[in-house]
Amino acid sequence: MEEKNLQNKKAVFRIGDEILTELDPANMEQVDEDIVSVTRENLGFIQENDIKVFQDEFWIGDEMFLINILEKKGRNTQKYFVPHDDEDTAFDAGLRAIKHGGVLIALENNGERNLFSFGEQYGPNKQDPNRMFFEENHYWPLAERIKDLLFEVNEDLVITLHNNKPKGDFHLGEIETWNNIDILSRLDPNEKSMIWIAGNTQAPNRDVERELEYYKDFGLNVVYEFVPENSESDGSLSMYSVLNGRKYRNIEIMSGKKGDKESEQEARQKQIKYLDTLRNFYAL
Repeated sequence: MEEKNLQNKKAVFRIGDEILTELDPANMEQVDEDIVSVTRENLGFIQENDIKVFQDEFWIGDEMFLINILEKKGRNTQKYFVPHDDEDTAFDAGLRAIKHGGVLIALENNGERNLFSFGEQYGPNKQDPNRMFFEENHYWPLAERIKDLLFEVNEDLVITLHNNKPKGDFHLGEIETWNNIDILSRLDPNEKSMIWIAGNTQAPNRDVERELEYYKDFGLNVVYEFVPENSESDGSLSMYSVLNGRKYRNIEIMSGKKGDKESEQEARQKQIKYLDTLRNFYAL
């Protein structure tokens, strides 16, 4: 009897004094396409690797937002954050990064880029979740919740995962025209793929230069964002992280074609290559 109870005991995830209980990923009340998509094969990966799935319900007034938390117990405790729910490859790569330990945090926005409320006020709004990381923003309480999840352990490294649309204007040629941005490496011919480093020195310091040389050996594109000490925040997690003493690294990759298994897998492998290179540098 004790053995049966032990087998049925559900895992828990703690956020401060709150306790979340694991969910059955195949039967979640709010279906997550990131998990159940047939072509992306994430459900099988979760089940085969004993990854636990939790969901945090966070209310702001009559709006309720969902934060999906996927955890694999292990020596590695690094966390990865996917803010945009329409960037499927980012989720898929982040999930595989925690195979041997770690946590993937992903906003559930009903497959949309911007925030989506599942509360009494139901539906999407115009808030980009990567532009709410400043206290004056109406959705700062949600940003603070995510910040607490990402920053609650001693590691000072924040890793986010993003994707870019094939026909969108986010690429090195456009980025190099922005203020406080430098292209440090342009070795990958796909200019929508890059490691994004944010720092508080106008030129990369010695540690960043050493990291850059490592990435160059693998032919990766690298972008550096300078965040001045007293700069006005644009609400991005990169600026917030640097201004609060954290290292920030982001992997940007061109997305695959949704529903096309071959295209999705090709994009996923590209993002895994970039992410694994970063993880190897930091011995994650």
